[in-house]
Amino acid sequence: MRIGFAADSSGLDSVAVGLWEGRRPTPSYTALGSAASRAVAASPRFSGKEGEAVHTVTADGRHLMVLGLGPEEAMDTARAERLGGHLVAALNGLGAERLGVQLDLPALFAAHVAFGLRLRSWRPPPSLRRPLPADEAPTLTDAVLIGDDADWPPLEALADSICTARDLAVLPGNLLGPAAFEAHARALTDLGCTVEVLDAAELSRQGLALLAAVGQGSAQPARLVVVRWSGADGAPLVFVGKGITFDSGGLSIKHGDAMAEMKGDMAGAAAALMALRTLAVTRVPVHAVAVLAIAENMPSGRALRPGDVLRAYSGQIVEVVDTDAEGRLVLADALAWSCATLKPRALVDLATLTGAIVTTLGHHHAGLFANDDGLAAALLAAGEPLWRLPLSDSYDEDLKSPVADIRNCAWGRVPDALHAARFLQGFVTEGVPWAHLDIAGTADAVEDGPMGIKGPTGFGVRLLVAWASSAGRSSTPKRRLP
Repeated sequence: MRIGFAADSSGLDSVAVGLWEGRRPTPSYTALGSAASRAVAASPRFSGKEGEAVHTVTADGRHLMVLGLGPEEAMDTARAERLGGHLVAALNGLGAERLGVQLDLPALFAAHVAFGLRLRSWRPPPSLRRPLPADEAPTLTDAVLIGDDADWPPLEALADSICTARDLAVLPGNLLGPAAFEAHARALTDLGCTVEVLDAAELSRQGLALLAAVGQGSAQPARLVVVRWSGADGAPLVFVGKGITFDSGGLSIKHGDAMAEMKGDMAGAAAALMALRTLAVTRVPVHAVAVLAIAENMPSGRALRPGDVLRAYSGQIVEVVDTDAEGRLVLADALAWSCATLKPRALVDLATLTGAIVTTLGHHHAGLFANDDGLAAALLAAGEPLWRLPLSDSYDEDLKSPVADIRNCAWGRVPDALHAARFLQGFVTEGVPWAHLDIAGTADAVEDGPMGIKGPTGFGVRLLVAWASSAGRSSTPKRRLP
């Protein structure tokens, strides 16, 4: 959907106006006169609660939507975004094509309405299927908000990035393998970013054996892609993303019904990349680096085997108990390499890592593990739902190996998300503030909602942008845990 701003709604085939809860009118509602009031009068249960909607067609053939805005005294940006989503959901199948949005909100709230419109209107790339039948296809092509667009540009950049992260996550493995993902990262050079790629030979030379091993069963080798936005001097904020473009489980192969959605196992890397894109588009004065650990986890005669022992970049010897616990392997090398090479000011990784986090937190919160209270607090305040979980040496005994320093997983004793986080912590240099976000439950929506349809969400893009933007304005020391 194309989003614009204008002084009035002339030339548009539909218009949306608002009523506050209790049927308190807005100026635009009042200006429409009988057309709006008759529609509301014919809907006795309509009271103006958030998301309630009444639709009619005016005498001149224009679609008219009266939208409930909720209580006027408690308006905020989150509700404004939901209102945009409600409009799309209510109008998209009714034949309206070009919508004028006249909700009489201040410019900041209007921009967030536009943000909600953009996110709720996302659909998978049309190249993935033939056109839908006319009676099933969304009809809205344009939304024009009546008012000032001063607050829209940064939100537009963020919305575009979230939608692109969704595009990447929905692409099947035959269209988004490691090489294609690398190409998407290289495109950020047009925005002033620099891109470095550690290919298979370089992974071997530098000793990133865990990352290389996960990808060795695929026809496309693994790679580490490093994208830098140098918007300021000083030590960088580093986003590390799990980029498994397809996860079969390797030789520890997944059940068939669990494998089809594993094209989205790169959602963490997509979020890291698109967060960096947003910082570059909006020229945020911060030094930030996205480190993408990209591989395809496939079974073959060359594949990683259960029981294999590998030397990680950090020098630790890792026994691979299960090749379907591959995400923590690629992240371990990426985290250790980032600490040693980039000397980060702070480090956050994102990964669709464990089913256990879905069992624990469902689909509405991502799991947050952190070695630093200040960093944890900053991420919790960054605008996407997280729930902090413990990092404890109580799990270390489970991860001991009889033949190596550590094994990559330990099934059955405690929820695997806790083991995975503790495993990763061992590859972060002491003194580096670090957080691990397990987004397995939030990377995909299980049903339609105000901010998007069922499917990939782009979770993490907004969070990283908000955190990095805030951190770029402050260098307040963070209090570390003992």
